[in-house]
Amino acid sequence: MDASVFEYRKVYYRLQLQGLLNDICGVYALICQSEQHLPDDENKIRDAFGKYFFDQAYKMTTTTAKDYHYGSEVWLQLTAGRIDMQFLSPNCYKHQDAFFAIECKRLDGRSHLSKEYVDNGIRRFTKGKYPSLLGCNAMLGFVVCTIDLPATMSQINSHLEQTEYLVTTNSTMSTRVDLESRHGTPYDFVLYHLWLDFSGLVI
Repeated sequence: MDASVFEYRKVYYRLQLQGLLNDICGVYALICQSEQHLPDDENKIRDAFGKYFFDQAYKMTTTTAKDYHYGSEVWLQLTAGRIDMQFLSPNCYKHQDAFFAIECKRLDGRSHLSKEYVDNGIRRFTKGKYPSLLGCNAMLGFVVCTIDLPATMSQINSHLEQTEYLVTTNSTMSTRVDLESRHGTPYDFVLYHLWLDFSGLVI
């Protein structure tokens, strides 16, 4: 068996997920342009994205999301998990677990929500509540007020193992921050973290 085939698939799925995250950034820009006010509630903020991803006409304008079935609050009977956002792969008829799971959490720079980000966010992936058949998943951090980025990352890292720490891959924080963490021994999967600034929209 050619091991390079598996490596190619790993790269392919990571590129697909990165494409979906870019599409999410596209929707984020539309939400910001609309200047709609949002409650300080992660489900309500998430639902603002669903308005676009459930719209087939809009989805056809996206780069990657047009090829995936979008769902929110998707219940996984096997693991009793409920996924905030799910992008179901076109290969779902062969593999029902062939999807990208995206967990959404609020961030306000305080220790409580930073701990929640790990305990009820990252740990849902590392403890198997959300499958990682494709080798990568993601988290969205909804930044609901002005935060100290390094301090917030430090708070989150304090609840992680040394080998799991967050690494910044791109930062344009007036609007977004891209981070990454790797998990498993050896690293079985990667989590992408996209933090989006909603501080100007949240009531």
